[in-house]
Amino acid sequence: MDFIEYNSEELIEFYKENGLEFDENKGYFGKNTKLFILKENNIIIGSVTISNYNDKNFIEALAVDKLYRNKNYGRALLEKAINELEKPIYVISKIDKFYLKNKFKYDNTDLIGKECKECKMYNKNCFPRVLVYN
Repeated sequence: MDFIEYNSEELIEFYKENGLEFDENKGYFGKNTKLFILKENNIIIGSVTISNYNDKNFIEALAVDKLYRNKNYGRALLEKAINELEKPIYVISKIDKFYLKNKFKYDNTDLIGKECKECKMYNKNCFPRVLVYN
């Protein structure tokens, strides 16, 4: 399995098509960001975006195309992210089971941003949690 380092706003559309939320007004992605993709037959089937922000390492986004899920591509992307970053690694997620199954633990650090907390869905239909990998 080959990972390709990628640098494109086009991935926002891929992420959105596969269930991740992005604020159209926010500039994605930051300066200290790396993006990696998996391709099959010249089609992006999965991607992970990692960053370092305020001296903390983050998995910003991770998605696998709906047609390629449950084939360990998500785990492979997660392992790539873990190998690229120094620990601890944080993720703000609504898919806790995936990260918990892969050795992440809940963390009490308040890393959920203002734009998330001001969203009308926050703590109504959307319950993001901070998880950490040590």
